[in-house]
Amino acid sequence: MHKAVTRGRPRVLVSGYYGFHNAGDEAILYALVRGLRDVCPGIDIAVLSADPGHTALAYDVRAVPRTDPRGIARAVRAADLFISGGGGLLQDVTSLASLQYYLGLIVLARALGRPVFIYAQGIGPLRTGLGRFLARTVLDRVQGVTVRDAESREMLCSLGARRPPVEVTADPVLALVPEEAWRARGRELLAKAGVRKGSLAGFSVRPWTGDDDYTGALAHAADELAAAGYQVVFLPFHHPGDLDACRAVTGRMRTPALIVEKRLGFSELIGICAQLDLAVGMRLHFLVFAALSGVVPVGLPYDPKVRWFLDRLGLPEELRVGRVSSVELSRAVAAALNRREVLGGLLNERMGALRAEARRTPVLALQILAGCRKPV
Repeated sequence: MHKAVTRGRPRVLVSGYYGFHNAGDEAILYALVRGLRDVCPGIDIAVLSADPGHTALAYDVRAVPRTDPRGIARAVRAADLFISGGGGLLQDVTSLASLQYYLGLIVLARALGRPVFIYAQGIGPLRTGLGRFLARTVLDRVQGVTVRDAESREMLCSLGARRPPVEVTADPVLALVPEEAWRARGRELLAKAGVRKGSLAGFSVRPWTGDDDYTGALAHAADELAAAGYQVVFLPFHHPGDLDACRAVTGRMRTPALIVEKRLGFSELIGICAQLDLAVGMRLHFLVFAALSGVVPVGLPYDPKVRWFLDRLGLPEELRVGRVSSVELSRAVAAALNRREVLGGLLNERMGALRAEARRTPVLALQILAGCRKPV
């Protein structure tokens, strides 16, 4: 049983991959905080962060060091609801220790009598028997579960997780509408970097240890776009790994390409993505940022979450490049360019539905919170 809390102002504690300056995860946190405040303007939000000073200042929240056991315990006790999410926290591909960390926080919250809500997460991959057992055991004891795609729900069902019912909503970032100030900043950054007016193709690259020659395939596709009159710009989302990967690709190109080397905030990257005519990339939230502005994405699914997002957009199979080869990637880019207008209409229709789904998540979270609090 959870312990009822009688404060007048509701308090939530949020856990995720925050404070590491990964643009996708920072955008998730912004969307999550904004969504909760839109539904409950007076809510008090605390966040577990690797960089508490930055997180507190950037999102106007209370921030707690994510590796401080005593601080975490105090924050859990002070909360009316513990939120785990969003993003892909519950997986053991990064490491089993990472999964144990996030599940351990849930166990702590339940041990201290606090209700737990899983916020639009992507579940898996869970490749170890221990990882699957832990996830099933812990998630059976939470009060609410939302996931960002049907495949994540199927993953939980395959684990044997029986309660609570799992609802499919959408990635929190899909609730956002790019602000004009973000777009203006994007134009300003591109101009300062030397990008002239004209057709613009954006690339997102991350480190990859697959067997395919992905740097060669991306370099070939970028060269083809440059030959067709497109300016090519590479956008690192996580430093320094993505920056090194971008340099590895441009180093194999025959034509010059621009890398935006400065570490940018998520709103600046959304503003730049809004200027693109085509988005080709690996990072999930690069593709999400592009789709927010109706830019057709060509994805390279290095992880199932990328493929699942492209599936939710309803894009044709030829735009969902699997194993990366120059021929397949060039074919996908050509298909996107040849059908850009039709695909753009399909994309905007799907994005409207996904935005509505994403905006359901904070409502569901606060329904759990309301059900666990006694009136003052």
